[in-house]
Amino acid sequence: MAKALIGLSIVMVIVDVTVRNMGLRPMTWAISATEYSLLYITFLSMPWLVRTRGHVFVVFLRSTFPPSARRILEAGVYLLCLLLSVYLGYVALASLSSALATGSFESRTFDMPKWLILLPIVIGFFLSALEWLAFLLTPASLYTVSAEDLEGL
Repeated sequence: MAKALIGLSIVMVIVDVTVRNMGLRPMTWAISATEYSLLYITFLSMPWLVRTRGHVFVVFLRSTFPPSARRILEAGVYLLCLLLSVYLGYVALASLSSALATGSFESRTFDMPKWLILLPIVIGFFLSALEWLAFLLTPASLYTVSAEDLEGL
C-alpha cells in the first residue's frame, strides 16, 4: 500500500504542477492528500523497516563490548524499542478511540475523519512492537547482516 501511495503522490504532484503552469484551476485537494499519504507511507512502512533492518542505527558503542555484553546491550535496545512502540501505539489507539467516539474531523481542503489519520499510526506502532519482540525473543540480531539481506542491496 505504501508503494502505491508513493506512486500516487508523485502523479498528484506532477499533475498539480502541470495544471498550475497551464494557468488552469489548481487541484487544491492534492496538497492535503499528499500530506496524508506521507503519513500513511511512513507508518505503514515502519514495521517492514524494523524487520529488514532498514532504519539507521549506530554500532560504534556496541563494538567496544565483548560478545556476551553485546547481546545484553542488544536485548536492552530491543526492549526499549518494544516498550516505546507499545506506549506510542497505546497513545495513538486512545486518540483513535476518542476520535471515533466524538466523530471528529480534520478540516483542510477536504474533511478527513480523524480516526483515518490515526489508524496508520496505531497499526505501524503495534506491528513494529511485534517486530521488536521477535528480535528480543529470537537469536536474530539487528546488527548482523545475512547474505540474503545483501542480495536486496
